[in-house]
Amino acid sequence: MGDLFRLDGKVAVVVGGGGGIGKALALGLARQGADVALASRDLGKLQVVAGELAADPEVSTKVKAFRMDATDEAGVKNAVGEIVAAMGTVDILVNSQGQNIKEPFENQTLGSWDTLFESNVKSIMLCCREFGKVMLEKKKGKIINIGSVAGDRGVPLAGNVGYCASKAAVGNLTRMLAYEWAKHGVNVNAIGPSVIFTPGMKAALPPEVLAGATALHPIGRVAEPEELMGTCIYLASAASDYMTGQVVYVDGGRSCTA
Repeated sequence: MGDLFRLDGKVAVVVGGGGGIGKALALGLARQGADVALASRDLGKLQVVAGELAADPEVSTKVKAFRMDATDEAGVKNAVGEIVAAMGTVDILVNSQGQNIKEPFENQTLGSWDTLFESNVKSIMLCCREFGKVMLEKKKGKIINIGSVAGDRGVPLAGNVGYCASKAAVGNLTRMLAYEWAKHGVNVNAIGPSVIFTPGMKAALPPEVLAGATALHPIGRVAEPEELMGTCIYLASAASDYMTGQVVYVDGGRSCTA
């Protein structure tokens, strides 16, 4: 059977590849032998990340950067064409884009609500649909959406109603798309992390908030981005060929508590 987790000859697109989570997942896929296309609005940042990944001693594959606004339908369609022309195809799609805007619900503005759903849901829908067409044509592919344990349960931190609602949408988008595309050979799953200690999070999170977040996790700490690598590789590889429509919670035990 060989190594079920190797991705040699595969092309992976990582949307949001310039962020802390996206960079880590792209590195994991590249180390397993996949060529990687990084996509986001900030091409300069992506080019820096692409250079860092290509310089990794465990990476011997292509890593390229592509500008794409994942919330813009025409932009996503154009990026699909550019990536397929440059990389040959798309076998794996990782949607790691998104954001959180914290507002007490009584002060929730329509602007911030719409931004959350545009960034966290619309962008994933567009990328799944357009990159998925490449997979449908060849009747094979793996889609991995980054959701959140916040899509399954409330977060005992104020200001997260919009975020939780948007991540719940990601979970059910994943399940229903998996159902529709199962007969076409396309597996659709999601990873549901809890608090991930990205560089941006480290800079923004006050110590007392970090302490409160840490206390929510039975494992006793929050996660580093690299701790999502293994689950992403599994969902991208042949090892998960009989798995679809699942949200895998990589959350330090957060989802096993109230």
